[in-house]
Amino acid sequence: MKKDLTISYDEFMLKFKDTMKSLGLNNSVQREYVLKILFNSEIHLSADALLNEVKKEYSVTMGIATVYRILNLLEELHIVNSISIDGNESKVYELNLVSHHDHMVCTQCNKIVEFFDAELEKLQENVALTNGFTLQSHNMLLYGVCKECQ
Repeated sequence: MKKDLTISYDEFMLKFKDTMKSLGLNNSVQREYVLKILFNSEIHLSADALLNEVKKEYSVTMGIATVYRILNLLEELHIVNSISIDGNESKVYELNLVSHHDHMVCTQCNKIVEFFDAELEKLQENVALTNGFTLQSHNMLLYGVCKECQ
């Protein structure tokens, strides 16, 4: 699912800085580096990959603990979504800028394919209601082997 962004990076950062200010938090250049890498990425990135990209792009010294602190904060604020892939200890991350979608993960190469299916979404809501749940959110991960690995 390609990002069809209706917001520029500058507009996104203005909103982010307003959010930080409203929470009484200071913004940091490290957060901006991580956000810019995620904003421009077409793939889901691990914390290690993010750190490598930040170092490559900005020639700065930053540790992995800083990246994890930033990602945890961004995840708490629902600015970033994470996906835990079975068999891997780490998560991969994406900005929460596109409408809801689900993911298919290749068990051979860890390729992630995003998809949306309205019928499937309705079915999930019906299953929740049938079981007495009011669905608040969900994250569907389907595992299989992509056509390149078959």
